Parts: sequence; structure tokens; C-alpha cells
Amino acid sequence: MWNKQTINNTLMKKILYICLLGLCVCSCKHNLDTNKFDNITSLAQITTGDIQTDSIVIMDSMRQYGIMSKVKVEAEFPVGGNFFLVNSIREWMTEELGGTFTGTPDNGKAMLTHYAQQVLKDLNDLTEDCDWMDSTSREEMVFDTEIQLSKIFENDQFVTYQYHNIGYSGGAHGWNLAYGQTFRKSDGRRIDYSFFQNDKQFKLTQLVQQNIIKQYFEGDSSAFNNGLTLDPYETFPLPVNPPYFTKDGVAFIYQQYEIAAYAIGMPSCDIPYSTIEPYLTQTGKQLIHMGNIATK
Repeated sequence: MWNKQTINNTLMKKILYICLLGLCVCSCKHNLDTNKFDNITSLAQITTGDIQTDSIVIMDSMRQYGIMSKVKVEAEFPVGGNFFLVNSIREWMTEELGGTFTGTPDNGKAMLTHYAQQVLKDLNDLTEDCDWMDSTSREEMVFDTEIQLSKIFENDQFVTYQYHNIGYSGGAHGWNLAYGQTFRKSDGRRIDYSFFQNDKQFKLTQLVQQNIIKQYFEGDSSAFNNGLTLDPYETFPLPVNPPYFTKDGVAFIYQQYEIAAYAIGMPSCDIPYSTIEPYLTQTGKQLIHMGNIATK
């Protein structure tokens, strides 16, 4: 008698086979100009392999109410390779940038242009609130935003991207957002806290806290506690953004104001795989053991 796992594996193979067959039939039926699926002889050619990327940079600017607004959106946009992984990364990119792009997902230039124009409009809208300033001050002021979506690590099992957004739109200081997202290569699944055991979440939180004190505050617990903006009775939290896998371990990063004052910045820590492994689910453990942790 087949067990549940065997049945699921069999069904998955059938589903992937049907998807592959459908893609090939569709390509022939509509006489597509692209050679996207030419020379495919096995499912492995769709579900494995490194991704190919194209570096796309979109810049724009506009002066309104005397204030200059500038925007730059840059991405290592996936253009080929693992079919499921490529589509998952593209979805993540458009979601992080706002989720309003309605064009074809493989048109990276159109996608980034759409979001660059959207960001520029948002900056221009903010300049209207500076009508109280004299003309000379407005002429000297610049509102700007720079967004980067870059691949920071890849091995045989997963690929990690980083989202980084810095900018200024008036006030005492600007903003700085940075976090990562890891994708499993076999199916494009996004790695999140579900790859960690639920019953060890409290201990995981303690581990992250200890490593932040060690790596970010040089082991000074007093400096760490003095910098926190959390309620004294509030339990220390894990970062809102999911941890991401790198060459040497798993990275946890808190955004500005998430747990500490602006002056503290973005507390973060990198925990080695050997230390983090006991907290991972079996799925997470397979992710770090099935492939060679080496930069590509």
C-alpha cells in the first residue's frame, strides 16, 4: 500500500508533467516568437539551475513647487533559468514595489518604469506641503528615493535577494529600509518563519536577542536595553520581515524604529548554520544540507 508521501510525490510529478506538456503544446499551437521552451527534454531543465538576470536601472526627476524630486529604481531582474523560481522572484519584486503593475511579468523595464513614476508622483505630492518655505530654501531642497532589488547569494538549493530603500522627503532625517528574501529553487517557495519549529520560537527569539547584543552592541546589555523603544512589559519580538539565508548563516534584521530609536539604526545579527540548525524544521534542515553553501 502506498503511504501519503508516496501518493503526494506521484501526484506532484503528474502535475508538473502536465504543466510541462501544456507549455510545450501552447508554444507550438500559438507559434510563439520566443524560444523560451525550445530544446527542453526533461522537467529538470525547468525546475533546476541558476537564474540569469538583467541589470535594469530606471531614473527620473521633476521639479515642482520649486523642489527637485529624484527617483532611482534598480534591479537584478530574472530573465531566464528555473521557470518556477523566476516567476516567484518577479512576483516578490512587484509586491515589494507596490503591487500595482498590470503589465506582463517578464517585462522588467516596464515594471520598474511603472514604479519609478509612481514613487516620483508620491514625492511630488509631498512637495506641496512645503509651501510655507521661502523660494530659496525650496530651490536648494531635494526629495529623493533610491530602491535596489539585488541578488546577494545563490547556491544549488536557494537564492537570496535584498530589498533596499533609502530616501528623503523633508524633515529632520530620511528613511532606510533593508531586508532580504530567500527563495527555494525547486519550486520558488519563499522562505519564512514556517521553516522554523513552532515550539522553539521563544528560544529562537532569545538566540536572536543574544546575538544582536553581541554583534551590534558589543555584548553590552545595558546599552541594548537603553536603546529599546519597546514597552517594558512587552516580550522582545522577532523581526517583522522574515530571516534570510546567506553564505555563512541566517540573517535577522530589524527596521528603523521597530525595536529601537532612530539613532540605533537597524539592529541585526547573522547566526551561523551550525547554531541555527536545531531551530529549523526538517524542511529547513534539508535546505541547508542538500546543497553546497558556496557563493555563485
